[in-house]
Amino acid sequence: MSTSTHDTAAAVEWCRDMLCSLPLTWALRAAALLAVVVTATACADRVGPSPHSDRQAWDAMYPAALEAVKAVDPHIEPEESGGGHHACHPRDFIGDSLDESEVIGSASITLYASPSDKRSPTELAREVVREMERKGWKGPGPDGIGPVNDQVTVDLTMPGSGTATVSASHERPTEAPAFNGLTVSLTTECLRNSDWHG
Repeated sequence: MSTSTHDTAAAVEWCRDMLCSLPLTWALRAAALLAVVVTATACADRVGPSPHSDRQAWDAMYPAALEAVKAVDPHIEPEESGGGHHACHPRDFIGDSLDESEVIGSASITLYASPSDKRSPTELAREVVREMERKGWKGPGPDGIGPVNDQVTVDLTMPGSGTATVSASHERPTEAPAFNGLTVSLTTECLRNSDWHG
């Protein structure tokens, strides 16, 4: 039995005992009990903790994204940057204070292609998206990718885990040859913090 189901059952049991002790008709007792069940179930579904953890999300998301970026050019090691996480679960009904029981995490993977690489930013983005989709990510498919003002941006999702944005552009430094840059930015959904012990 899940936590939310257990909490709902306990709330219903308590309310049934309380209602049965009141001098109400059976019809009123039944109506009141039904209202309690509906309210408790709705609240449990809305504010209960996620059954998935942030660690499970990263295990599903990150390796697939990293492998997709590495496949673009196996000779260049991508740069990995963990953006950390921030709380997203309110401690109270007002929602003006947060604890770390549920968090949203972020990270990025960046590849700077060799100046001799003649592929366009669009081609690089399509290759990464194709690989990520083969590994379970949901996206527009390679044919749904096109540049906008020399910048390519593609959004993908992994339901239950998080989202990714693949961006690629042509960089023209003043004192070095031009090259293409590719970044995959990852963000988890608001999920249970594996390290939370509060």
